[in-house]
Amino acid sequence: MNPQNKGMLFDTRDGQTYTVVKIGNQIWTAENFRYLPSIKEKGDLYENSWVYENNNDYMDKGYGRLYDFNTANHIAPEGWRLPNNKDFKELRVFITKDNNLPKNSNKVGNYLKSVEGWDKPCDGIVNLDKYGFNAKPAGYYNSGSNYFINTDINASLWSTTTDNNRDNINYWSLYYGSGGFYSHNNFNLKNYEFSVRLIKDP
Repeated sequence: MNPQNKGMLFDTRDGQTYTVVKIGNQIWTAENFRYLPSIKEKGDLYENSWVYENNNDYMDKGYGRLYDFNTANHIAPEGWRLPNNKDFKELRVFITKDNNLPKNSNKVGNYLKSVEGWDKPCDGIVNLDKYGFNAKPAGYYNSGSNYFINTDINASLWSTTTDNNRDNINYWSLYYGSGGFYSHNNFNLKNYEFSVRLIKDP
């Protein structure tokens, strides 16, 4: 990490580089993942990813690729992994304490969202990107219904955490009209594709 708490991740598989940032005691990728997977592991092929509306202009905007849950769990390069709920909660707690916010504050997301790219909210929410996390509003894809939705207003990030025998899957989101950073638990996400951020192994 340099004095600005930033560094680089070089993915040897495809030669792409990603900015990484240290926030508290954690090191995160500061860009949405773009790796185009085709990984053979334990006899299964994990290769499901999409670019928003199949338009590479969204890649140029930093929105990265959208992955289904199984693929998201198998694409991290060595030394990195998909975050779990505990990781996201630690991130939220650090920002809350570092900025003297009340517990369960609905302003944590303001410190994570990129300054540019989000639709302007009606209530004048200001995106600060104080720590360089640079969360982009990449929207998501529903492959079951074949539609893309919510670009420029929503960021949804996969978590590895599941419960109820893996039927309920967790993810975290930010929204243009809110300053919150929210955890969601849903049993009907197998046909949904979200963005991926990675965290460095301890």
